[in-house]
Amino acid sequence: MNEISPENDLITLIILGRGGQGAVTACEIIAEAAYMSGNFIDVHAYPSFGAERRGAPVQAYAKLSRKHKIWDRAQIQHPNILIVFDETVLDYEIISSLHKNGIFIINSDKEPEFFSKKFNFSNETKIVVADISKLALEKDLTIDGNPIINTPILGLLSKALPDLNLTNLKKVVLNRLGDKLGLLNYELIEEGYHLAKIL
Repeated sequence: MNEISPENDLITLIILGRGGQGAVTACEIIAEAAYMSGNFIDVHAYPSFGAERRGAPVQAYAKLSRKHKIWDRAQIQHPNILIVFDETVLDYEIISSLHKNGIFIINSDKEPEFFSKKFNFSNETKIVVADISKLALEKDLTIDGNPIINTPILGLLSKALPDLNLTNLKKVVLNRLGDKLGLLNYELIEEGYHLAKIL
């Protein structure tokens, strides 16, 4: 299975979710942790394009560059990494935009093979799956009864992209959320990391 190798100067990432799930916050945490890792000299996180109302499909973007300053602020058309908070927002157009040797990360109770067959992924695509909603509900990490998945799903990303290590994610989450809530979020990031099923 191909990795996004250190030779990939620019890594582009799209998060798909619904309004209120924290896609923009997740992108900001990814960018901050990537910069802190020392593996990237420039990072950008972009607010979502599209409807902002709760429950509406939203996308958020991040660009991580290992070697060069990022000047291009255009919307990402063909991401290296696609992170899906809610599989009901998926469609074939979005899936087909992913680079064939990219990484597909999804919050789901299904197996990676299900998505491989359903979307006819290339053998070079890495598929990473875990039931983050269930994990968040079990640990009572919720808002208005809805599971908070935008931080725990970062454990799956860390598993797929070693540049983004758990230590840096922990620092950013603790800094943003404070000790108590930050530690709970980080514990779930770590659990997500260990729960990740990879194909």
